[in-house]
Amino acid sequence: MHNKKASCQQGFTLIEAMIVIAIIAIVLSLAVPSFNEFFEKNRLKRAAEEVYGLVTKARAESIIRDSNMSIAVNTGTWCLGYAAAPGCDCTAGANAVGACSVPIAGTNVLQVVDGSNFDGVAIANDFAGGTTFNAVKGTASAGSVSLSAGGWGLDIVVSNMGRVLICAPVGSTSTMGYSACP
Repeated sequence: MHNKKASCQQGFTLIEAMIVIAIIAIVLSLAVPSFNEFFEKNRLKRAAEEVYGLVTKARAESIIRDSNMSIAVNTGTWCLGYAAAPGCDCTAGANAVGACSVPIAGTNVLQVVDGSNFDGVAIANDFAGGTTFNAVKGTASAGSVSLSAGGWGLDIVVSNMGRVLICAPVGSTSTMGYSACP
């Protein structure tokens, strides 16, 4: 007599398991480069939004405090900050002379963004010694901070009217949802 239960195959053969593993490896090898690009673009976008936030905050502080606020950019150490005095040092501590800090309730608070959180993102600027937001009019000297990572780039542009925006560099139609710079 032949036992039907004993002759039924159960489980996977070694060849079937190896084929499944090969298919998974092929799919992952196609997906990994797009993940790297995703992370690179995300770091660039986060850096641009942090810089935009700091510049916008400097403009608002100048009006609130009725005092001009100056932005300083240091491309060598990848940092920027603002203070009431022009040419502040974004690498100095909050209580150091010339630091990019603002007194809040009697305590100096650093107003800085630095590149240590944005590996692979490069910074450049065309502010001639920084820019200053006028406390009365809200205007500023025009300029921009350019950030780039890989083949991607974003600019944080300040107009003469004091308007601050994030945009894709000239020649690019759009980057990560941002329109081209004017």
